[in-house]
Amino acid sequence: MAFQTRNSNPSSPFKGTRPTFIQAMSYLYREGTPTPASTHTPIPPSSTPPPPGVAVTKRLFHHFPILKFYRGFTVTVAGMIPYAGTSFLVWGFLRAHFLPPREAPRKATTPIADLAIGAIAGAISQTVSYPFEIVRRRMQVGGLTRPDRWLGWSETTRDIWRANGWRGFYVGLGIGYLKVVPMTAVSFAVWQAGKHILGV
Repeated sequence: MAFQTRNSNPSSPFKGTRPTFIQAMSYLYREGTPTPASTHTPIPPSSTPPPPGVAVTKRLFHHFPILKFYRGFTVTVAGMIPYAGTSFLVWGFLRAHFLPPREAPRKATTPIADLAIGAIAGAISQTVSYPFEIVRRRMQVGGLTRPDRWLGWSETTRDIWRANGWRGFYVGLGIGYLKVVPMTAVSFAVWQAGKHILGV
C-alpha cells in the first residue's frame, strides 16, 4: 500500500483512488498473471540472457502466488544481523564507557543519556545495514519490472551498482536516520527505564 503501483502500471485497478488493504493484497497476488490480451501480445526479444533460475521462479510464482509477498525476505533476515548486532554493540560499549555501573542496589535513572546513546547506536547501525535495506526494497517492488519471477540478490545488487555505484546503496539514508534514530533512542531508553522500574 505504501508503494503506489498505479502510477507506473496502466493495468492497475487503483486509478485515482487509494487502495484498501484487501485490494492491495489481491493485486499483488495476481501480479504477473497473464491476461487474455497479454497472451497474444508479442514480447520483443531481449539482448541479455535471463539470469539462471528464472524458469524455476516463474513456475513457483505460478503455482504458489503467496510467495510474491515474500520478495526480499532473505535480505531482510540477513540485514537484521548487522543492524541488531551493531546496535546492541554500540549501546553496550557507550553505556559501559560513559555510564559505568554503580554500587547502589538501585541505579539512578539516566533517560537523557540513554536517549543520546540510543540515538548514536541507531545512527551507526542504520549506516552499517542500510545497503541491505536498499536491496530489500528493490526486490520488494520488483513486481513492477519483473512481476512473474524473483529478483535475485546478485541481479539486484548488480543493477544498483551499475546505475549509481556504491552511492546507490545509500540513497535515502538521511530519511532513514529520521526514522531509525529516534525509534532506536526511545526504544533503548524505554527498555532501560522498564528495567529500572522492575528492579532488574
